[in-house]
Amino acid sequence: MRRRRTILLVGILMLLLIAAVWAYHLYVEPHQSAADKTVDFAISADSLYHQYQADEHSADQKYLGKVIEVTGRLAEIQHSGNSEIWILSPQAGGGGINCQLFAGTRVDPEPKSGDAVTVKGRCTGFLMDVNLADCVLRK
Repeated sequence: MRRRRTILLVGILMLLLIAAVWAYHLYVEPHQSAADKTVDFAISADSLYHQYQADEHSADQKYLGKVIEVTGRLAEIQHSGNSEIWILSPQAGGGGINCQLFAGTRVDPEPKSGDAVTVKGRCTGFLMDVNLADCVLRK
């Protein structure tokens, strides 16, 4: 009976150790740009926003975690320290597509508000806006 408990305890400790190593690996894993990723969907900014606005759950099932190529009009560029966020085609009421550029990405020349742009990034969901991360400008 005592031997069984020891084996069970060692097994549980091994599983906890494996889980801790895996969690650490995920934590320190660097972000990867969407530049080298295959596009899962190509869609307009308005269409993507309206799909999320109409049914967030089904849009999440379709787009969440996927690499999406979004085309729309650039409304604004926000600079915050090292990060740059492009907002595409805002809707009445403030909704749109937030495209956070991959860290260190510089676009030269930088587009102006109203320019048509195509951005490729990983969809991270909807929170008043559709959010794309690790984005790159498509030429």
